[in-house]
Amino acid sequence: MLLAEVHYFPFYIEHPKALLAGLIGVALILFLFFRFGVPAFRGLLLDREARIAEAHNQVERQLADIQHLRNDYKSRIDRIEAETRERIDAAVREAEAARAEIIAEAHQMAAVIRQRGEEEIAREHTRQRILLRQQIVQQTLDAAEQAVRAYTHEGVQHQLIRDFIARAGKEGVEPAAAITRTTIGGA
Repeated sequence: MLLAEVHYFPFYIEHPKALLAGLIGVALILFLFFRFGVPAFRGLLLDREARIAEAHNQVERQLADIQHLRNDYKSRIDRIEAETRERIDAAVREAEAARAEIIAEAHQMAAVIRQRGEEEIAREHTRQRILLRQQIVQQTLDAAEQAVRAYTHEGVQHQLIRDFIARAGKEGVEPAAAITRTTIGGA
């Protein structure tokens, strides 16, 4: 943008005193600003800078406190995790000891049950053998009784006596045969 294009510029060319008065006014304003305004603003700026520095220091302290708390919480969490691991390991060890104890007791109980079973089997075997003997004896007695009843008829007894005498005669037992005949004849 050229100076000729500015519509108020020709005013200053036509009136150089106005231009000079404007420049003096701007210089005076700058002088007053730097003389009285800058120190006032400087105090405000210094106050603001001090507040900013204090706020910055507070933020730094709070960050340091937060970092300290964070580290403290982290160490607490690490201790809790270590303690938890120790408790879990202790519980696992206790569980394994209990497991081993239960298994040992189960083996002992199984051995006792097995021994009782073997003893019961031995007793049952003995009882069955005794029962079998009793049955064999009873059957033998029953068979003997049946045999005795079968041979108790007079005809069978006379035949047995004759057979005995015949065998005894062949062997040379005459006196016994005579006694037997007398006994049989007398009966």
